[in-house]
Amino acid sequence: MTDRYTNAEWAAQIAETQKAVVRQDKAWPVPAAGSREFAQTIDHTLLKLDATAAQIDALCAEARQEGFKSVCVRLPFVARCVSNLRGSSVVVACVVGFHEGTYDTYAKLQEAQEAVKAGASELDIVLNHSILTSAPTPSPKSASSTPPPAPSHKQTLSDATTESITASNSSTPPTSGPYSVPSNDSNTTTTTHPAQPPNYSAIFTELAALRTLCPAPTLLKLILETSALTPAQILAATHLAAAARFDFVKTSTGFAGRGATEADVLLMRAACDVLGQRAARGMQVKASGGIRSLEGAVAMLRAGAGRLGTSSGVWIMQEGRRVVAEKETGRPGGGVTRLYTGDSVGGY
Repeated sequence: MTDRYTNAEWAAQIAETQKAVVRQDKAWPVPAAGSREFAQTIDHTLLKLDATAAQIDALCAEARQEGFKSVCVRLPFVARCVSNLRGSSVVVACVVGFHEGTYDTYAKLQEAQEAVKAGASELDIVLNHSILTSAPTPSPKSASSTPPPAPSHKQTLSDATTESITASNSSTPPTSGPYSVPSNDSNTTTTTHPAQPPNYSAIFTELAALRTLCPAPTLLKLILETSALTPAQILAATHLAAAARFDFVKTSTGFAGRGATEADVLLMRAACDVLGQRAARGMQVKASGGIRSLEGAVAMLRAGAGRLGTSSGVWIMQEGRRVVAEKETGRPGGGVTRLYTGDSVGGY
């Protein structure tokens, strides 16, 4: 199934998505600041390499107290978090291929399998975005090559989503659309797909292998690293994630370039809506990277994010409760204490 479409066919289908998506500057509903519903949008995150066991324990305690959706950590701390959070509604998310995303597929499959075995319910997987930012010229033989396969116990991946998203297999890509990729010919104004597209097949093969190895109810999020991508490349990655039946597309690792922006979230949400209509299956957006205030969190939710990755979750919730209290009483609220999880330099 993973080599069902040629790279040219993937390119044509992605071009259709690039043509169809129009970013809509609409404001999406946001839960009340400081509420339990607001807390459920937050993945409480600690991904620093020098994180200690004591800090992880505190992260879990904060997540329990605030009612966050998840804690997001690196693989060595997954089992500890699962133990700490037993009996609560907070789930454990683990990053895979973090943060460069350039590890080979077999390494990502191993890491994903170990995370799920340790008790992770969600995996935040880094896209190998370097493939999207290069335009190789593979021969017919090399174009069909794929990364190492998933372990033999993997289940069969359903074709339903792929077929519905990629129903149009025309070899002639569309020639117009706000995010269509410009032609290589600088003397023409026609927008067409590049003659030598990136190796979309390799990206899809990796994503499909991960989805097959980690089927539902494990929730998969694909980290795009939007700071490294153009809008057209963001749409290409979102299309491939939807075809591989991922549950979320996520903006950033928080460790490379800028983090989440409203513009990126608006675009990704618009793409998810278009692809969801074709596949009758929704995919959501997670905003992460640089979200350190209530104002920033609200902006991302209004732009269409369904989940927020941040190390400042406690600070954001305290700030939200202070704002609500000031509105209710008409008096300035008390001080807000920024805990260690909200004072990271770089990263989330």
